[in-house]
Amino acid sequence: MPVLTVTGRDVLFVHWPVDPESLAASVPDALAVETFDGSAWVSALALENRSVAPGSGRLSAGVTGGFPQLNLRTYVTVDGEPGVYFLSLDTGSRAAAAVGRRAFGLPFRHARMRLTRRDGTVTFRSRRSGTTDPSALFQARYRPRGEPSRAEDGSLAAFCIEHIRYYLPVAEDRRVGPRRPAGAGDGVYVGTIEREPWELRPVSATVRRTTLLEVAGLPAPSGEAVVHYSPGFEMGVEPVDWRPAPESASDARRERST
Repeated sequence: MPVLTVTGRDVLFVHWPVDPESLAASVPDALAVETFDGSAWVSALALENRSVAPGSGRLSAGVTGGFPQLNLRTYVTVDGEPGVYFLSLDTGSRAAAAVGRRAFGLPFRHARMRLTRRDGTVTFRSRRSGTTDPSALFQARYRPRGEPSRAEDGSLAAFCIEHIRYYLPVAEDRRVGPRRPAGAGDGVYVGTIEREPWELRPVSATVRRTTLLEVAGLPAPSGEAVVHYSPGFEMGVEPVDWRPAPESASDARRERST
């Protein structure tokens, strides 16, 4: 039974290859960075959330009305199970940011965001609010074209897009997110989502400016990004479960601390 149902539209995926070693300090020790053709990948997702509602989404309560969101994520595994790890999440809704931080421990930040549509072209702008990371910027313009399709098995699109798990670090702040179970050692929380495979369409996209990777402590993107587009989605967010760290991850952590 989902604890939340989320709907959205006009999703732009922007993928950049990165050196796997550059991600090591950005993910918890329990996670192993996953690679495709020898490269790790970081993706920005620019979208409009249409609604965030409790349970199956049939209740009137929730956050509705539409608001932009910008996710920065990478791809990891625990005991061979792939999933995503969020490096940052920016949203134009203060309420959604508060729910994401307090209920799930996700790294949500409020941002000044604008998503506009004109003659089939979407323009997306985001600048993180407040005194924390004010230089976190993202500006893009994109226009979908062509026929819908699904990501092919074994393709880069499937590697970056078709995930049903996400991993969360342990929250040390008792007011925020899931905490380590009593007596547990190293580990992470894993959440799952219910959704149909993404409907994808070719897209003409230009990322005019981004500093998301640099603010996250990663090298600035180099080379041309890989882009995809989806007209929309509906997904159910399941409760999170505790996952102990593999022995190899615990050993690596002990070696770094000695």
